[in-house]
Amino acid sequence: MVRGTPFRAACYGCITAVISLMLTGCHDNQSNQADPFGSSNSHIVHLAKVEKHVFPTIYSVPGTIVSGNRLQIASRVTGYIEKITVDEGDIVEPGVVLVEIDNAQLEASIKSAEAGVTSAQSELEEAQNDVKRFRKLVRSKTITEDKLRKAIVRQTSAKTQLTKAQAELRSTQQDRQYTHITSPVRAQVRERLQDPGDLASSGSPILRLDVLGTMELEVYLPSTRIGNVVADQKVDVYIQSDKTPLAGNVKSIVRAADKVTRRSKVRIALPDNQSLAPGQFARADIVLGEESLTVIPSGAITERAGIEGAFIVDENGTARFRSVRAGRRYKNYQELLAGPEIGVSVVLNPPVLLREGDHVTQSSPHGS
Repeated sequence: MVRGTPFRAACYGCITAVISLMLTGCHDNQSNQADPFGSSNSHIVHLAKVEKHVFPTIYSVPGTIVSGNRLQIASRVTGYIEKITVDEGDIVEPGVVLVEIDNAQLEASIKSAEAGVTSAQSELEEAQNDVKRFRKLVRSKTITEDKLRKAIVRQTSAKTQLTKAQAELRSTQQDRQYTHITSPVRAQVRERLQDPGDLASSGSPILRLDVLGTMELEVYLPSTRIGNVVADQKVDVYIQSDKTPLAGNVKSIVRAADKVTRRSKVRIALPDNQSLAPGQFARADIVLGEESLTVIPSGAITERAGIEGAFIVDENGTARFRSVRAGRRYKNYQELLAGPEIGVSVVLNPPVLLREGDHVTQSSPHGS
């Protein structure tokens, strides 16, 4: 009896296991008849097709933001530069003093001009006195009229010399205001051409300014591309990392190419934007024409086991993973360089659990 008890327990255990397996088998068979693909490998998805689309041919080129207007700050008087109050990159407001010129030489010129006026005045007074005196002498017939005529000529000449001396003095005095050179507009200092201690001659540039306000993008295109660009053409401009483009248009085209780079300069006008400043990096997308491309929706491209591809769907609704080689992106599409043929259905935004051989059903337009 002691030996029989474990034996009977073992028999009961075996019988229970067999019954459980039979029930499980029946349940699985019923489930497979209801859904031949199994609930774990059937998916409701959105489908799209590989198609041929016409897209603009876009040439992306980097460039630099520049001012639409540039100024050169030059001295109008000759003198040594005493002080430059700004550095490259500084923003200056209208009326701000940029450069101070040593006025020692100018003051010497003013004193010389004042002396010239004094001398001319003395000469005129003497000539006028001679004319008065000679007229009396002519009336008394003490001297001839010829001497009077000469005195009158001398008086006229003295008046002319005085007028010139006074004009020179006024001009020299006005130059005092030019020893302090101010900014005429709101601008950014682009370049310093001279330093304190240098001799600034009249007309020689000291600073270069970029006027703030209307900005432009300066780009250089290969000579093989420049023929497709026209004036006033619309251009999308991306500033640094911004994803939203600015609407620019081609302002000028220098079709003569650089002898070394074989590139031509194009300037693109930009809309008013307070965040723009000279020297910023930007990218221009310039449309050069159109081209017909085989494309696949970007949402159809996925990755399985480190391989980039897409799930195509055959006539039986079976998903098959196919590797793809994608090219350029156009909004919601990507150029298909290698992969499924035109007209093949692909799964949009494939579920993570979608695998090779799974069955898929297309979702209705309203998701019902």
